[in-house]
Amino acid sequence: LIRYALDKKLVSSTGGEIAVETPSGIRRARLQKLEGRKAAIQVEMGKPKFSAKDIPTAIELGKKAVDIKIISYPLTIEGKEMPLNLVSMGNPHAVYFIDMPVADFPLSQFGPIIRKHKIFPSGVNFEVARVINRTQIEARVWERGAGETLACGSGACAILVAARLLGYADDQVDVKLPGGTLQVTWDGMGEVLLGGPAETVFSGEWPDEDIKKS
Repeated sequence: LIRYALDKKLVSSTGGEIAVETPSGIRRARLQKLEGRKAAIQVEMGKPKFSAKDIPTAIELGKKAVDIKIISYPLTIEGKEMPLNLVSMGNPHAVYFIDMPVADFPLSQFGPIIRKHKIFPSGVNFEVARVINRTQIEARVWERGAGETLACGSGACAILVAARLLGYADDQVDVKLPGGTLQVTWDGMGEVLLGGPAETVFSGEWPDEDIKKS
């Protein structure tokens, strides 16, 4: 999309931004750097939400706990207690922090169970993460509609939000995923910013006759 905007001169190669309408609202993407067919882009991902209704989750919190943040919720799966941190980035996320390398975690065993657990009526994206230091986190993601994926932008955002709420991380971190590293920023109040590389993989043209037929 950024490449399209560059080619159509909607933004310049030295800066600018475009607005994209998504089911979760308007998101703005900024071009930070351009080298040939590779670019660095930062996207506004919206403000995180935490209420049971926003996630959504069927966890009973009581009428006086409508806006409570669901942090370290003790969900037990196959005899293993897994404190989950629930965040909505326009889609539902459950973040689980571990001490071992994420490559050693049996994601294919627990991911499908948590993804469709009864407390998540719309399913959930499950992230397992390890804090390396206050500016670096490694993670793997089991997406509710696809299984394990190489990367997940909203998942990386949810990971930083949860880590910051728990006091594990600073405002900006590098989230290392199997498919690459994303830079995530959140000041604890406003929108989460997601940055990372983008590269052209193919280009094409839509035939005019197909448009006319529709």
